[in-house]
Amino acid sequence: MRSFQGVAVSIAFSALMVAGATGAGAEDKPLGVRLVDQMNALYGAHPGVRANHAKGAVFEGMFTPAQGADALSSAVFLKGAPTPLVIRFSNSGGVPDAPDTHPSTGGVRGMAIKFRLPDGSEADMVCISANGFPVATGEDFLALLQAVGASGPDVLKPTPVEKFLSTHPAALAFVTTPRPVAVSYGTQPFFGVNAFKFTNAQGMSKFGRYRIVPESGPAYVSDEEAATRPPNALADNLRASLEKGPVKFRLLVQVAAADDSIADATKVWPDSRPTVELGEIAVIKALDTKKVENELLFLPTNVTSGIDVSDDPIINTRTEAYAESFGRRTK
Repeated sequence: MRSFQGVAVSIAFSALMVAGATGAGAEDKPLGVRLVDQMNALYGAHPGVRANHAKGAVFEGMFTPAQGADALSSAVFLKGAPTPLVIRFSNSGGVPDAPDTHPSTGGVRGMAIKFRLPDGSEADMVCISANGFPVATGEDFLALLQAVGASGPDVLKPTPVEKFLSTHPAALAFVTTPRPVAVSYGTQPFFGVNAFKFTNAQGMSKFGRYRIVPESGPAYVSDEEAATRPPNALADNLRASLEKGPVKFRLLVQVAAADDSIADATKVWPDSRPTVELGEIAVIKALDTKKVENELLFLPTNVTSGIDVSDDPIINTRTEAYAESFGRRTK
């Protein structure tokens, strides 16, 4: 698999320069605004689409809670009848028509879930295909994006992105980790990189991170096969699977130990930590993505009673940036 240095250069070849995001007055803007400015600078202007995870496919689903899941949390979707879902799978990057294997994606996929709750409200869950995040703060994420934008082909080495990675080992590990291409979105595991606090009806609380695991098991293709596949194979193969019936995932929570960091998304917890099964996510049918895409906003902070955000600062930063991007694409 290609290293991020190669990916960064590929992005920078076609990136707009970042003067609009780093010029006079830029520091006065809210962090979420600066992040979206920077992503737009990197990926170019694509009106009406997301600044990141621009390419996506939307599906209808259903969540069925596992027996005893409400022992972890009193969240309404963990008890009683199944809950309808809207699910958006996506590729990272800001180019809406980029092939699944385009370098700008970095091999990272997204799975965002909107729970349609019985009282008419909603709760959101936003996961990615990587376990962990490259940086611990929104400010460092902006610095990483700025370093990418400043690392064009004519920049002397070490480039700004190489300098950044040399002083941020978690980011270096994240961007150089091999990420094979899944057969479809339905065979890709996903991770909630931020911790949340889960509280049950008795008032007992535990911190944990979401995990979403394909019931049929993860399945990938070789690099050689990935290079020859159609550009939309991840979504198209999922749609084809749905002709045979629902595609199912297990929703889990990995529970933190007392000494696990709950405020640093770069700290991956050991696999030895226990998991609690919350239930089954069934992808039922494909929706017309173009018709429903713009009305969908998934916010990590949009939770329901029994689930609270942790002190991880990335959670609020993500919400700020997603809301800013939503406002721009729906104008």
